[in-house]
Amino acid sequence: MKRTVMPAVMASLLFALVLVTLPGESQDTLEPTWDQIAQAKHEKGLSHAAPGSDRAFKAQLKLDRLEAWREGRPQAGFPDEFAQVLHDMRVPSDRETHEYEPGYRFRQLEKAPRSPAIHDKSLTWQMRGPGNVAGRARGIIVDPIDPSGDTWFIAAVGGGVWHTTDAGTNWTELTDDMPTLAIQSLAQAPSNGNVLYAGTGESFYNIDTMHGNGILKSTDRGVTWAPLASTVNDVRFNNVSRIIVDPTDPDIVVCSTTVGRYKLSVDDMSYIFRSTDGGATWNVSHTEVGFRVTQVIATPGWFSTQYAAVDGLGIYKSIDAGVTWTEENDGIFDFSGRFELAIHPVYTNYIYASAEGASSAELWVSVDGADNWLQTVEIGSGDNWLGGQG
Repeated sequence: MKRTVMPAVMASLLFALVLVTLPGESQDTLEPTWDQIAQAKHEKGLSHAAPGSDRAFKAQLKLDRLEAWREGRPQAGFPDEFAQVLHDMRVPSDRETHEYEPGYRFRQLEKAPRSPAIHDKSLTWQMRGPGNVAGRARGIIVDPIDPSGDTWFIAAVGGGVWHTTDAGTNWTELTDDMPTLAIQSLAQAPSNGNVLYAGTGESFYNIDTMHGNGILKSTDRGVTWAPLASTVNDVRFNNVSRIIVDPTDPDIVVCSTTVGRYKLSVDDMSYIFRSTDGGATWNVSHTEVGFRVTQVIATPGWFSTQYAAVDGLGIYKSIDAGVTWTEENDGIFDFSGRFELAIHPVYTNYIYASAEGASSAELWVSVDGADNWLQTVEIGSGDNWLGGQG
């Protein structure tokens, strides 16, 4: 049986032959660089690997990383191995599981001495990078109390809650004393702008997901914050994806949460919670196993009608302010990946659902309050505008 030699391998052999036979050149000028040696090695490995095998996948991935390095592009990694490393870092070599109980950060913070020296912010810091790593903000509030529109609050996944009063020219951090800086959702009570809620964690299952621990609340327009005791150390509130507040009552709150993908000791579950006492207590109004509720949204001017997006399952609806939920997916036939919802601010029966889709992003529209859905047709070749995270 003849063996077919891949063109890439032929090129590598020809390159090596030229190195040996070219006359009049010094050995220094002909010596291959490290990346050329690596390329030849990985191409050879790829040629000997069975198509579709793990060995072939890793060899091709290394070649792609090498090409990305040459072109100055970000290089692909090994997300599963990275997640395992993060887990193993906390496990002693002579044990199989770690001993960090949920909420250990809060407990350690409570034990820390509250001396003024610890909170001294007069130290001078100088930025040392890296400067090429972007952060992400998953939540933003434009404070309606400020008629200029220049006062904002943002939720930074790796940096806490930040505040600006000059449309982003200058920023002040507000939650650096909290034991977690992972914030992904924000809500301000329309009837009392001094009341804000911040949901910790991250619910989109990216490899660098930062898990949180409950909900933070402020009653002085963001000046001070405190964790809601009812949510701390409860794995159901590891990641609070969205929060909405009744426009007439700052104590009525609905939120969606996920346990988290890399919480190896707990089931992959997701919830919708409802509170009528400002977060002192919560009732579970909806539970998902193996699927994620990543958004809850209320109809403008009518808080009783709410919608929830469930990745992989579609759309749910509540007509009793989040107490009960029913599935509303008539007409939707592709439930792949993530869903994001928007409601028309005037014609509130018009609901828009962007979907990650099996092969490309999709936009579904309902004109009857999610009773029926129609898929829109995109003309041309636009970008794949909705993915797993954005």
